[in-house]
Amino acid sequence: MALSMTQFTHDPTYAPFLTAAVGADETGAKVSVLSMLARLDIDPWVEAAKLAHLQDAPARQRLEGLLTRFTDVPTLASDQGRVALEILALLPSHAPAARPVAKPGSDPLTIPPAGAPIYWIIATVLVLGWIASLAQGN
Repeated sequence: MALSMTQFTHDPTYAPFLTAAVGADETGAKVSVLSMLARLDIDPWVEAAKLAHLQDAPARQRLEGLLTRFTDVPTLASDQGRVALEILALLPSHAPAARPVAKPGSDPLTIPPAGAPIYWIIATVLVLGWIASLAQGN
């Protein structure tokens, strides 16, 4: 099984979507999207990411299909369309923000992009310092 980022951390931008209520189950307990997806044996963060990257109509169709499969909330059968629209509105925007492209070598002091393995940079600096210390005879 391939490891994904969702196995190590959860994207907080999906929290409003995942904590939204889809209704109350037979016991009267409110059921969230996260709980619904977990009860359907679907990774909630993976599904939220998939829905966020779909266009509106396919995302609504996919979510309505999940709501149809979920039978723990009796009143959901008649309200699927409305519930789907309300909770889909809580997902982050579909389009990622555009990032300006820098010309190579245009600025030598640029900050590494987010997610760069900063630990390798730190390790390299420490090794170079150790080598310089050995060269001086310390």
